[in-house]
Amino acid sequence: MSEDLKGTNVYAPIVPGTGEDRYPTHYSKYGKGGIKCVRTIAERDDIPLERLEVPTLCYVLDDDLFYIWDGSKWNVKEMGNTEIGLQRNVRIVNDLDNKNISASKGEPCYLKFTFISQERYSSKDPYENTGERGLCQISVRNSNNTEYVVVKMMYVNSATSLNVDVAEFLTSGANNVMIKITGEITETTTPAFVYTVQLTTLSINADNFKWWTAYSGDILFNLNIGGNVSKTLFVTVTGTDYNELYEVSVGMGVYIETSYNYSILYPGKTGVFNISAYVANSDGSIKTRTVSFNVICAMTGDQTKLIAINNVLNKGMNWAENTLFEYTMYDGDNVTTSAQFFVRKDTTDVYVSNEDSITCSAKHIFSLSLEIETMDNSGFDIVALVKDGDDDLTAPIIFTVDNSSGYSAVPGAVFYLNPKTRSNSQANRQVIVNEIDGSEVKALWEGVNWGNDCWTTNTNGEKVLRLMAGSLLTIDRHPFSTECVRRGITIEIDYRVDNVTNYSEPVMTISSPSGNSFIGLNLYADDIIMHTQSLKDDSVQSLHTFEGKRTRLTLTVLPTAYGNPGFNLCILYINGRKNREFTYEDNDYFAQSGAIVIGSDYADVDVYGIREYASGLTSQGVLTNYINWLSDTEEKARVKAFNDILDPNGSEIDFDNTRDQFNCLVFDNTIPYMLDQTQRVGTLEILFYDHPEWNVSITNVAAKGQGTSSMKYYLWNTRYQLDKNNSVITFADGTTGSKKWQMVPWIPAGQKFTAKKNYASSMQSHKIGSVNSYEDLYREMGLLNEAMQTEMYKNARVAVYQMPFVCFEKSLNDDGESVYTFKGLYTFGPDKGDKYTFGYDTDLFPDMISIEGADNSPLCTLFRVPWNPNKSYIAYNEDEEAFQYNGANSWDFGAGELENISKFIPAYNIVYQCSPRLLPFNGTLDELNAQLADYRNQPYEFWIAKGGDVNQYNVYYFESAEGRFVSSDIGEGQINLNSQLVDKGYGLLSKDLTEKNNDELNTLFINARISKFRREAPDFWHIQDTLTFMNNVEFNAGTDERAKNTYPYSFGMENSKWRWRIDDADTRFDTTNRGLPEKSYSVETHDVDETGASVWNGESNNFFNLMELAFAEEKITNMRLMMTSMQALSGLKSGNDLEKLYAFYKKYFFDEAQEYFPSNAFNADARIAYENGKLAYNAGTYSNDTDPITQSLGDHYAAEQRWVTKRILYMMSKYNFGLFSANGSDTITVRAAGNTIKYELTPAMDMYPAIANGTSIIRGARTKAGDVCVMEIELSGSGDQQNAIQGASYLQDIGDWYNKNVQGSMIIQGRMLRDIRLGSKTEAIVISISSLTLSNCTSLQRLLLSNISTLSGTLNLAGCTHLQEVYADGTSLVQIILPKGGGLRTVEFSAYNQYLSLANYPLMTNEGVGIDLCEEIITDFFITGCPKVKPMQLLVSIMDAQTGQGGDHKLKRIRAVGFDETYDDSDMLDKLATLSNGTYEGLSSEGLAGEDEYPVLDGTITINTNAYEDSIEILRNAFKKLTLNINGDFYVRFKDAVIGNYFIDLYGDGVGITKQQIQSIKVISDKIFRDNEEITSFDELQYFTSISELYPYSFFNCTKLVSIILPPNIQMLSIQSLRNTGLLRIKIPKSLTTIKNSVFDQCLNLTEVLFEEGIDLIELGGTVFSNCPSLRKIELPDSIVKIGDYLFNDCTSLEYCHYPINSKITEIKKNSFENCSSLTELPLTKYVTSLGSNTFRKCISLSGHLDLSRITSMGSGGFYGCQGIESVDITSLETVPYEAFRGCISLKSVEFSRKTRNINNSSFQNTIITSLNLSHVEEITIGEAAFSGLRTLNKINLPNNSTLNYRCFADTGIQGELYIPASWVFISTGHFSNCSELTYIEVEEGRTSIPQGFISWTIKADTIIFPSTITEIGDSFLHGNGWYPTFICKAIIPPVITGTGYIGYGPFSEMYVPDESVEAYKAAPSWSNHASQIKPMSMLANSNM
Repeated sequence: MSEDLKGTNVYAPIVPGTGEDRYPTHYSKYGKGGIKCVRTIAERDDIPLERLEVPTLCYVLDDDLFYIWDGSKWNVKEMGNTEIGLQRNVRIVNDLDNKNISASKGEPCYLKFTFISQERYSSKDPYENTGERGLCQISVRNSNNTEYVVVKMMYVNSATSLNVDVAEFLTSGANNVMIKITGEITETTTPAFVYTVQLTTLSINADNFKWWTAYSGDILFNLNIGGNVSKTLFVTVTGTDYNELYEVSVGMGVYIETSYNYSILYPGKTGVFNISAYVANSDGSIKTRTVSFNVICAMTGDQTKLIAINNVLNKGMNWAENTLFEYTMYDGDNVTTSAQFFVRKDTTDVYVSNEDSITCSAKHIFSLSLEIETMDNSGFDIVALVKDGDDDLTAPIIFTVDNSSGYSAVPGAVFYLNPKTRSNSQANRQVIVNEIDGSEVKALWEGVNWGNDCWTTNTNGEKVLRLMAGSLLTIDRHPFSTECVRRGITIEIDYRVDNVTNYSEPVMTISSPSGNSFIGLNLYADDIIMHTQSLKDDSVQSLHTFEGKRTRLTLTVLPTAYGNPGFNLCILYINGRKNREFTYEDNDYFAQSGAIVIGSDYADVDVYGIREYASGLTSQGVLTNYINWLSDTEEKARVKAFNDILDPNGSEIDFDNTRDQFNCLVFDNTIPYMLDQTQRVGTLEILFYDHPEWNVSITNVAAKGQGTSSMKYYLWNTRYQLDKNNSVITFADGTTGSKKWQMVPWIPAGQKFTAKKNYASSMQSHKIGSVNSYEDLYREMGLLNEAMQTEMYKNARVAVYQMPFVCFEKSLNDDGESVYTFKGLYTFGPDKGDKYTFGYDTDLFPDMISIEGADNSPLCTLFRVPWNPNKSYIAYNEDEEAFQYNGANSWDFGAGELENISKFIPAYNIVYQCSPRLLPFNGTLDELNAQLADYRNQPYEFWIAKGGDVNQYNVYYFESAEGRFVSSDIGEGQINLNSQLVDKGYGLLSKDLTEKNNDELNTLFINARISKFRREAPDFWHIQDTLTFMNNVEFNAGTDERAKNTYPYSFGMENSKWRWRIDDADTRFDTTNRGLPEKSYSVETHDVDETGASVWNGESNNFFNLMELAFAEEKITNMRLMMTSMQALSGLKSGNDLEKLYAFYKKYFFDEAQEYFPSNAFNADARIAYENGKLAYNAGTYSNDTDPITQSLGDHYAAEQRWVTKRILYMMSKYNFGLFSANGSDTITVRAAGNTIKYELTPAMDMYPAIANGTSIIRGARTKAGDVCVMEIELSGSGDQQNAIQGASYLQDIGDWYNKNVQGSMIIQGRMLRDIRLGSKTEAIVISISSLTLSNCTSLQRLLLSNISTLSGTLNLAGCTHLQEVYADGTSLVQIILPKGGGLRTVEFSAYNQYLSLANYPLMTNEGVGIDLCEEIITDFFITGCPKVKPMQLLVSIMDAQTGQGGDHKLKRIRAVGFDETYDDSDMLDKLATLSNGTYEGLSSEGLAGEDEYPVLDGTITINTNAYEDSIEILRNAFKKLTLNINGDFYVRFKDAVIGNYFIDLYGDGVGITKQQIQSIKVISDKIFRDNEEITSFDELQYFTSISELYPYSFFNCTKLVSIILPPNIQMLSIQSLRNTGLLRIKIPKSLTTIKNSVFDQCLNLTEVLFEEGIDLIELGGTVFSNCPSLRKIELPDSIVKIGDYLFNDCTSLEYCHYPINSKITEIKKNSFENCSSLTELPLTKYVTSLGSNTFRKCISLSGHLDLSRITSMGSGGFYGCQGIESVDITSLETVPYEAFRGCISLKSVEFSRKTRNINNSSFQNTIITSLNLSHVEEITIGEAAFSGLRTLNKINLPNNSTLNYRCFADTGIQGELYIPASWVFISTGHFSNCSELTYIEVEEGRTSIPQGFISWTIKADTIIFPSTITEIGDSFLHGNGWYPTFICKAIIPPVITGTGYIGYGPFSEMYVPDESVEAYKAAPSWSNHASQIKPMSMLANSNM
């Protein structure tokens, strides 16, 4: 083998490197040539030329082609024969860098991959994406599962990068995650792709790190670190010319709930630095992810503009919102700054924004909706730049953009408002940018808040144009200014409306007034109306929407629609679906001058976009734009795929594309409809998308129209009936059947099936939802009929079953090919006449019968005429298959045996004979018949009321067959009310008939009939079944199901009762029988319309009316049970009652209809059903009482969602359920007292207001929205009764409360309440609540609490975003938390209010800030973003009010930003200047204290008069962001009036004094100002340049003197000249040479002493700075040669002192720094060798190591109480003085001198020294308690020549063995007492005595040995020495126990003594007490003692 091939392991049939090897893998030396495999052409082209040889072969995976290199280009290489036929490329591509990844427990673990599904038909062709969806199966194998276990399945789209979090499926250690995807179309499964995931408990995140802060000091890096293992934190900081790495051991600590706060050293320069961190285990084998941030560090005073960018997007997505990055900016002292943002594609700017108000040191998000038009769907790059003018603030940031989706809008728009590109910080924010051409459109903004609203981001992170209630935007764009009647127009508006309090006012208009109406487009909160010049019929030109939901409206005007002359359409689309259409005439007009106006006083409006076209878009174009406007690409892809049912031309519904996604019906003959009504026979195919195994083809099926109403429409319902002899059913598996077919497994097989057309009132949601839900509801409520109780028919139904289908007609073209024609959207299921579906088996139930209430509500169907078998009025018509009353169908025969109608007649007649529709006739029967014209048409029966008449009490009804009133007779004779009801047990007695008028008698008779019905109806009717049917009809407003569409049935068994089933439940919800959405959500059974006609068909039905009257309570109970059952069926486990009930409707109604069909299907259905119907209507080939185009409601989804939601609320209120029950949670809760309380409630929607009185619920009257419902509650004298007003969120007003006797805590929630009036300005107050909580009161505008004196605490109004007025005067509230921005105009605070915080209130003025009552106690002042407020005026007013409080003023914290105020008086400047006196501090932009030392004043003040220079200079120096414009002259004005008046009167002109006048003054007497406690400032002293000395006591005790500036020529400050002043700071001029004693003593506020550069100060007397607790830092000049004692005593804030470096200063005098508790650094110089006593006593901030190696002498207590000292070097100190280091609780180690001879008493007491090694010392004396109490002291090593004083080592932690030399000298007692860690103690031979308590309480000592030389032992030597120590005493003669003779308490295990002395010890005093423990030493095991 050649040298080149050594080490290469190759197995191949061709020997590498030989002539046979034409394509060697590579030449080993160069890596050239060979076979290469890459993914893309681009990767192939990126192969370097130096790696290519001729020939090199390259396989490109995506193309599945081989290419060969010819030296200059690549050529396709044919590899064998070309393959022809379908070839598929289905695989998974990993989008991560590696398939071996690490994950941290508790954090997401994202796998990123793409499902590739491609196909081609020739190997020469490139693969093309199929676009199919696939079922992704994710399996995991780990320590819990040795085999792969499927953990997740989901559908995914191909060619789309996926991001799947698998963290929840992982276990610690290694995990294999396997992914397989099976394509839905290709049905091919990808090869498995396996990731290996290592899960560790190690984790790191920095979610709490405030990277947006500009750091001017060390950086506190807040980290959360997990993992209970030993670990290390690695932190890297990089920047320009800066690179630091920190490695920190974190140990075993876990910092999840609390942060690990790591302080990073400040880089020491200005710039942007990157901080990154990760955590690794101890050996580095496991690492967490790295967290990384860019931060800004700024040196104080630097004015550089910087930007730090973080969280940069990895990959962008075109046609989607992209958060490109987050950023923060710094611009020196500026609160806000500016920058220009650019986004470029190639060389074109696709986005430019000039941001001029970017808040500094705050986090900002730069997000952008990328909407870049491209030639194809190839990806591209964009570049983001941030600039400041011509300067780049950051390097270009490149983003790769995924453009594969292709969701561009239809081209050709003429106007596009796009909030995604706008922000409030843009310089041009007040104009509207037309994104089409970049032009700017003028706009008028009224009442807006630029701080919170306008161009903003909603809670979902979507950018919107927001107009809050009370604001208005008029855009100077007039879409209808040019007539569009002939050219067409399209207007698209993407919007949302929230917090509505008035639905009658528009929220957006593009219209102009026209008489009492308008022309154009008006949008309301829940309605959209479009008017033309001629057409203004809201019933057909409007549609309902649903407030609170995002709505995408499209208005299109299509002249000559589809090429039909004169057929002009105006269409309203909602979310891409036609929802309303009307036609207009050629001579109609749309032109009007209305601008686009957005906003309302009564609602919030969010606009996501407005787009306009100068032509009408097709429905496909509308859908395209709808998809374009969807928020995220996943949703866009879903909707696009969902609507992929069109043919390749995009014009017609394609059968093959449709059947891929939806159920389909196919009939191979003409389906009957209005224009071709012939019954047909053909083959019916039923194709199920989700269950192809259910598919069938049925031959010889008869198709005919179905339904009386349906067959009046253009398209019909169709009944498909199998021929029991000829129909053949072919199943999916090829088997066949006949006679009947089971549609789905859970319903019985049937023979008749109906396809119901979605037409007019027959909405699919009604048909599917009503019948399918009723079946489940019936069973859920515990109801089962007789068939359901049998095994054979356990699946029998009480309602038909329906499923959604797309219908096609199948035919053959001339070529014999099948052609499928779309025929619309249907619901399909068993027919109502199918006996098998309902268990109508006459073999099993021979006496059963089912009938149906017929159309048009004939009297018999209404139970209003007698069914007398002896009369011929009611007879069966075989042709009509119906029982007719006088020839009109009344009851259609449905199933069973015809003769069984006899069982229905008694049930019918019990209803009839109890009819409550009675009226008295005060005359004879003949007289009644003589007045037929007056009585025949009244819906009543009449009884003869004439006294004494032969027919008195007889009942008569009008019989049209006879043309007269005849006897009411059910076959049992004339009905007479007296004989029927009186004394029959129905509550009516004979005596009750006396002395009653006819009307009173009539009431008695009706009530008795109701009682009769209640008693006897249950014998015939199943009451609960009936109530369930009634309540279901009522709840859903089934206005066609009270007479017609009623289905009574009975199984005819012995105990069978009559029941009701459901079929034609199609006129439900808001849709009327005419197909118009005119029905109110609050409609009730007996309501009438505007014409007086009953809304409910069959309103007068006797049966249902009697049920309501006789079983009222049962009906309520049943309704509540029904609602509970609906909630149970909804599947929603959590949520409130409304949400659960709505989920029921979504599940059964909306998901199965509106959510099932795609927009393309709805739009195509509208065309064939309504638009073609309208063409036929115009042509005269179709007629109806309703114009078909007006019935086009599309999916009607938004309208039905709204209607159902409000209906649920209404029904809950009517039946006191859920939110309106006594247990409702949506309440206003109060504690009421007294006998009664009256409430006045105004609902915002129709409802029955309800109040819970304790545990009882009280229902108010039915109340229309906006009307007042008065409810008076009986309290029965209760002193404390809880009242809870229910359904609070739906109330508009709750009335006045000032006169209501309520107390305690009051809780109000109500999102529609606009005005809450609890208090009163003028009336006497009864209400006495103590606290108030407002929740969800988002619409509240006015809150009146005036004069409720009992109301206290804090009132949080932060959530009341629409608040305009708050009146809290006269209350005891201490704080009101206001909303962050809005339209607030007035706030009147209480006398107890301490906080004034106003932010972003553009309408607020000073007049609206009511602080008159609380000015004296306000502590916090925060005003920003209030352009009409003058905060300085308010601030000065508050300061004036607090003048009497002096330095202890209440006002402490201040922030005022953005003001511009002008005054003709300069007095306010003086007041404002005092803000710099140190008694005030600032507030941050978040309102937090502690960040700004001084108040924040950021604005402009202009003064048009003379002003005093000192105030101006103070303000300018203290408040850098404050701009002062002074238009006048300058005086030197004394800040202090006393001083000023003195000098002005004596030397000035009476008004002021100039500098020249001041400079002439040479002496200031020491008598003038001494002890003056009024003067506060004498800065003006600086101008007294002729003064050389401050005399003694000049300003002594001027305690309020906070500021003084010394003149430049002064030489001496005499003793106590400034003592006990209030000075804050002092600057010592360089002329000064002497400062005598106590000059600044007791200057408690003195924070700073500055010595002018070049000073030659000689003398610094004693106590000069003593008791200056605010002094923090001082640098004493090196020129000083003389310093006194107590120099800085009690300067508790002093952190640093530069001590004079001077050979004459060798000592720091006594007490110089005592109690300098903040001192962090010793002020030692190389010359200092001596420290006086107490020099640094209690300097608790001294820390770490103290180098005292130069100190040779030290006074006592030198470092007493220095708690931070850890180690000390005293190697030059011979004597450690008394208490030198006592209380140094952190002191661990001391380095002593070899010369150390004495450690004085208590020197190291209360330290934590761990060891004491003095072995190198010749001799040592340890003073009393020198080391006492040191539990940390575990080891000592003393020289033999040691003297130990009292308790010197007592209470220490000395461990192990202690050997006591005989040479040690013990003075006093207790030297090692309580050394509890000692285990072995031995005293050296030669010692004769042991002191008292020497080793007492050494509780762990198990062996104690005393030598034989011991003769005397102090008492208590073993006291407290634990349990069972072994004590050995070698002395022959028992030692004498001195003192008390007490040895110590036992028990001792053994006491060993010399064998010969045992008895002597037992007898010896003291020892004898322990005789039983005394043993001979010989007994010691292994004793060598």
